[in-house]
Amino acid sequence: MIGAKDIKTKICLGEIRSVDTIKEHFKRIKKTDPKIRAFLRLSEENALNQAEQIDNKDRKNAKCGLLEGVPIAIKDNIMVKGEGMTSASKYLEHYISTYDATVIEKLKEAGAIFIGRTNMDEFAMGGSTESSTYQKTANPWNIEYIPGGSSGGSAAAVSAGMVPFALGSDTGGSIRQPAGFCGIVGYKPSYGLISRYGVCALASSFDQVGTFSKTVADSALLTSVIAGKDYRDPVCEPKEGIDYVRGIDNPNILKTLRVGIPKQLLDYKTDAEITKYFNDATNKLKLEGVEIIEIDIPAYRYVPALYKVIMCAEVSANIATFDGIRYGYRSPNGRSLNDEYAKSRAESLGYEVKKRILFGTYVLGAKNYHRCYHQAQKVRTLLINQITVAYKKCDFIFTPATLQMPVKFGDILPEECDLFLIAANLAGLPGITVPCSFTSSCMPMGVHFMGSRFSDAKLFQVANAFEKISEFDTDKYPIL
Repeated sequence: MIGAKDIKTKICLGEIRSVDTIKEHFKRIKKTDPKIRAFLRLSEENALNQAEQIDNKDRKNAKCGLLEGVPIAIKDNIMVKGEGMTSASKYLEHYISTYDATVIEKLKEAGAIFIGRTNMDEFAMGGSTESSTYQKTANPWNIEYIPGGSSGGSAAAVSAGMVPFALGSDTGGSIRQPAGFCGIVGYKPSYGLISRYGVCALASSFDQVGTFSKTVADSALLTSVIAGKDYRDPVCEPKEGIDYVRGIDNPNILKTLRVGIPKQLLDYKTDAEITKYFNDATNKLKLEGVEIIEIDIPAYRYVPALYKVIMCAEVSANIATFDGIRYGYRSPNGRSLNDEYAKSRAESLGYEVKKRILFGTYVLGAKNYHRCYHQAQKVRTLLINQITVAYKKCDFIFTPATLQMPVKFGDILPEECDLFLIAANLAGLPGITVPCSFTSSCMPMGVHFMGSRFSDAKLFQVANAFEKISEFDTDKYPIL
């Protein structure tokens, strides 16, 4: 399978047909997805019809879109007009989107072809893709292990070569963690760079739409299409028309780079092989002229607690709209209005979702608001201030993508596993996971670069440069 940029170029030059490309990807999906279960629904007929229209274009007079004829998978919490969107929940099992999300509008304008909807943790609540109502997605490198989550379906689909790239959403590492587990590139933008309009909200001060791809360059290409201002998302910044691919091959980027490694990394139990290969990656950066600096961010130890309190509070507020009256599942057993609310949720929502709603409602209660939620927001500000100070010493913060390797189905990852990924969500900063090595068990692992806000273009340059010096084979696919 060739990369997204090459697919688009060859289609626009008439060297390959879009229909043949789509058929090839569906052939791969039909071969591998029965084992992986990355997709909830496929759109083969619509995809082939769209590809045929692209092939029938008059190339002399028609403008070629940035993603002309390129297949892409969409996480099932992003609205596509006229299609179902379940967020992997029984509650939205029969919901049909009435409009396109902003990112979908931009993908359509660019000529991308939607292959299907990928599996996820229910309402994006989870880190393993096990809380989906419909199925559990497996890690393509070992189907006995989780792919990570909540965007595990998108990660597995790209990793297994079913699509060249996919969209996901990242609230607390939900793109970058499964990307690390599945050996691909996972990118979360700066808060406000990409519109969330038309995306099912989890925790609004954390959520961002991001990308999965095999290479950093493909991630930059996809971001160039979907980023930009949107008046319908009040936090979306007016940054329009940035080409993140241009200048991505900066040969001198590493020679003047200062990378900070938090001293707090030593405070947590890290998988021995992750430590080994992270140290190898650090040494490779040093050989390229990168200055490695130890930074101190004491508030990192509060990150798991901060995320839990603030995220669950926002979940409680956002899920309040799911009342069984206006849309979604409605219980036939309700005997009063309040009973209707309670039973509609009780009968349609999973354990993880209910747990987070209850905890969020608790911390927002009159007796606990100042003691829990308000205090957490104050410490969040402390964390942001400490990270801001750290960036006076370095350009990017460098850590392992995760502190532990993926676990088998049914096992639980340590709470601090995604610590350094979650910090980017708490501070609204861009982050990217890049694969760097295979462990002794032939499982991939990745490293994570976190930049200052709206340093996304330079982040792509750094990640692209690291990708070139790492020994990870991006053309290698899992043996299925």
